[in-house]
Amino acid sequence: MIRTIRKSLVMSVSIRHLLCLLIFLPALTTWGEDLRVRAEDALEKALTAMATYQRHGGWATAWSKDEGVVWGEFLPIPETWITVQAPATPKIAGVYLRAGKALEAPRWIAVAGEAHAALRRIQSAEGGFPHEGPPVEGNTKRGTFDDGTTTDSLQFFLDWWHHTGSQKDRDAVDRVGEFLLMAQYPDSGGWPQAYPPPNNYGRCITFNDGNYSNIMSALFAMHRETGDVRYRDAALRGAEGILKLQGIGEESIWAQQYDPQTLEPAWARKFEPPGYTPAESSAVCNTLVEVFVETGDERYMEALGRALTWYEGHKLPNGKYARLYEPGTQRPVYGRRDKAVKVYDFADACDGYGWQGTWYPTAAKQAWDAYRTQGKDAFLETRRRPKTANYVAPKDETIQGICDRLGDDGLWTRKPNSTQLGFYEKNGVSAEVPMVLARDFNTHVTQLLDYLQATATP
Repeated sequence: MIRTIRKSLVMSVSIRHLLCLLIFLPALTTWGEDLRVRAEDALEKALTAMATYQRHGGWATAWSKDEGVVWGEFLPIPETWITVQAPATPKIAGVYLRAGKALEAPRWIAVAGEAHAALRRIQSAEGGFPHEGPPVEGNTKRGTFDDGTTTDSLQFFLDWWHHTGSQKDRDAVDRVGEFLLMAQYPDSGGWPQAYPPPNNYGRCITFNDGNYSNIMSALFAMHRETGDVRYRDAALRGAEGILKLQGIGEESIWAQQYDPQTLEPAWARKFEPPGYTPAESSAVCNTLVEVFVETGDERYMEALGRALTWYEGHKLPNGKYARLYEPGTQRPVYGRRDKAVKVYDFADACDGYGWQGTWYPTAAKQAWDAYRTQGKDAFLETRRRPKTANYVAPKDETIQGICDRLGDDGLWTRKPNSTQLGFYEKNGVSAEVPMVLARDFNTHVTQLLDYLQATATP
């Protein structure tokens, strides 16, 4: 009897829940549709607004909203210049290309096309890209790998070529590819920060800012996309360089930069003494996994294992890592901006640099654990499976916040920081004028596109 009553109660509760769901389902569906409408409206406004900031085919990194001051990386740039370094022209152009294809909107593809033409004009004679400059034929600026400047441009060129399928755009891709090949040091397999190598730290083999890892990924991508084996061969020479440059014993990670002749850790700017760096080695660890998947050569996983051992044993008492560890002693070492001297007390280090952080190669560690658990063959089989282009929808709350923060003019803005205010004063711009950042545009528009494509009706 009791069992029968309990069963009846459960059925009653279940039926009530079902009725409630049926009652509220239309409202929930409408609410989801309303959010899609808001996201579509925000996307249209943002794309329209950023297109008005396009100058000479490209964009800067940041603007005062009235364009009284226009920024490159840290400093204002002339009105006739564009910025290539992320998050500027190649990144923004890639967003427009994706939006144009996803929305079937030729006007956004045309915006990306103007950027493609501007980037071709600003290329160096060798085929690389400068941080910024005027997009004019016969540009004399040196090409650089710093902050992904050239490799980001290459990725956009690849995407543009896939969109058009034209031989002219394939040739533009190959011109950047040739730059990657000619810039490689033949003996060590590494790359300078800039090419032709300048007479300063830019000639060093550079891991800083992910340079080496970005180039390696770009070369593998070029081989996949074009079938040209020279790119894979260059990547494998670079992989041998990674093994050659890895520290020995207690120093089994990588330095920020190496002298191209002696292959010893080298000074960069005054405040950057030679040092092994967990900050940049994290990207190298990911590259080791990438090379292992490409080749199946377990030397790269062995090198990863040694690096992970270093990470386990070198945390500071505060749970962070120092950015630099002195070669030979593994003491945390810092720098000053006024002269090239080593500083061992963190309190004496110069400001404005990330001297300590929570750097750890989490993704590489997960790959290492999977490799150890699954074994080589199963790990490689899993990692080599073709990936599908499935978009993960950001949370509804995230999309609501993005839409809420967008101004009626289609801009996400923020208050200027103290450095920017100094340039405001020099250029007669009111401190009340907000800032527009390329990075905010890229992030928010990408999230809107992810949401709309992930929630689209099949």
